[in-house]
Amino acid sequence: MDTIEECGDGDRHLLSGSRILVGVPDNSRGCSELLSWAIGAVAKANDSVVAVHVLGGRERKKRLQKANAFVIYMLGEFVEACEAKQINLEAKVVCSSNIGRALTQEAALTDGNILIVGRSRNAYHRSHVEVANYCFMHAPKNCSVIAVGREGLPQCNTRLKSRSFDAESNVSSSSTWSRRFPPLQKLLRSNSMRKLAQSSNEGAEDKSSPRAVLDGPEEREHQVTEECYSTSSHEVSRRGQNGLWRRLSDMKLWLPFLRTIGDDSARASDAGSAYAEDQKPAWRCFSFQEISVATNDFNPDNLAGRGGYAEVYKGVLSDGQHVAVKRLAKGTPSEQKEKEFLAELGIQGHVCHPNTSYLLGCCVENGLYLIFEFCSNGTLASALHGKSGKTLEWPLRYKIAVGVARGLQYLHMFCRHRIIHRDIKASNVLLGDDFEPQISDFGLAKWLPKQWTHHSVIPIEGTFGYLAPEYFMHGIVDEKTDIFAFGVLLLEIVTGRRPIDCSKQSLLQWAKPLLEAGQATELADPNLGDDYDKDQLKRMIAVASRCIMRPAMWRPSMAEVLHFLSTDDCLKEPEKWNIPEDEVDDMDDCTLFSESCSP
Repeated sequence: MDTIEECGDGDRHLLSGSRILVGVPDNSRGCSELLSWAIGAVAKANDSVVAVHVLGGRERKKRLQKANAFVIYMLGEFVEACEAKQINLEAKVVCSSNIGRALTQEAALTDGNILIVGRSRNAYHRSHVEVANYCFMHAPKNCSVIAVGREGLPQCNTRLKSRSFDAESNVSSSSTWSRRFPPLQKLLRSNSMRKLAQSSNEGAEDKSSPRAVLDGPEEREHQVTEECYSTSSHEVSRRGQNGLWRRLSDMKLWLPFLRTIGDDSARASDAGSAYAEDQKPAWRCFSFQEISVATNDFNPDNLAGRGGYAEVYKGVLSDGQHVAVKRLAKGTPSEQKEKEFLAELGIQGHVCHPNTSYLLGCCVENGLYLIFEFCSNGTLASALHGKSGKTLEWPLRYKIAVGVARGLQYLHMFCRHRIIHRDIKASNVLLGDDFEPQISDFGLAKWLPKQWTHHSVIPIEGTFGYLAPEYFMHGIVDEKTDIFAFGVLLLEIVTGRRPIDCSKQSLLQWAKPLLEAGQATELADPNLGDDYDKDQLKRMIAVASRCIMRPAMWRPSMAEVLHFLSTDDCLKEPEKWNIPEDEVDDMDDCTLFSESCSP
């Protein structure tokens, strides 16, 4: 039988600002589930959730570096949830041969109020029982212990004082109860944690100290794991600023980050499904010495690009592999650095597709670094607008357009969670050796839970000229935000013009009369001459005109975009090329803002 039980040394009411320690295991799924439950059901505003990993075994010191990277990687999924709930998120690794002792000592040293422990995927059930038993017996008097595992874990023989857990009241010590409780995966997928917490209070049993046992989920057959977690205490403190987010239920705030079996359900069946969530990239933690040697101590001659909060250097590893090292720029506020780093690492670590940039690993020594495969042909922006004088040939333009569409379809439909990139533009499309495009720079990307229709985001971030009107005006973000930007990108590929040129004229404003007149050939880049496929050109323009429709509901999905790019279906109703007059109003955000133009 699945149960939740607690035992207590006396009545105690948890106040705001509690310190919640979560003993995270050495696998990503177990770590994610424990943190999900702690953040969603236990923590409340101003609390601190500390992910504590105990690094045991031999050669612990050699594993600390990778440990630091892994903890940051895992915390990346929860930054937005903690920001919205105004929860501080921290991580710490301690070295000890006794997990229970290390956790209870950490609770004592840091005045922890709650200690949550769970089962390591690599541990036998007996060792889990021993850890929970030790924590029950040796935790500080004022520290509640919650063990997440299977039925049969140690129960206290003394009076049990219970506390109910739900997404809104979080923790309450006012009732005594013991009841059946569904597996954690069912709990997390429930529409109402409150109903679960208040459902059945029968069979209450009095015992005496604030320790709890919660039945946990079945584990999946296989899971990508890492050896270790982090070095020293690392705090990522966030304060939610968006009232719209705070008004959403806590349940919705933490559901997007869960990895439940239900998320594995099949979606649309096409080539993109071959890269579903079970194909995860394997990445490693680099030492600073490795990347320093690879980039010749970050020699300015190796600077490949700069923008936003980062600089990108090209380099060569000792095995001859060419890499791009993304370094968060000096002078950027520490909090912003960490936010960008966590967001990109947390998302890129789950992305694996030929048309998205491939993360090789990261480095957290002497700064924050992401290491990617190097793309020898630079970016689409440099290919279209560079100073080389070379014209990007039409077959390559069409190939790039289709490849970016495939990458976006993967992000929107075939990832474990829907991902909205939010910054689709030519400079964020890398070109590999064969000009296969790769979507890069996920620093602004957002997870979008299956249950949500959109995000409401403040402040507005992205690149002017590519911003969808509903995002620019109201902060609304969903798949159609990326689709609008993709429509602008298609026009950029076809015309060879920047979204906003040096005279501050918008590409959309310039293209509008030609789109309305259905003059496809007039939109073609003059540098191409007549060397292009007219049918492909018409398809791209027809698709672009639909993607940039002002009402988001009128824009196609990426699956439809791919279909239209490969067939003539979109040409059967030419009048659909036209943008109605009232749909262009307010679409041009660049009349107020513009990008700087290269001389």
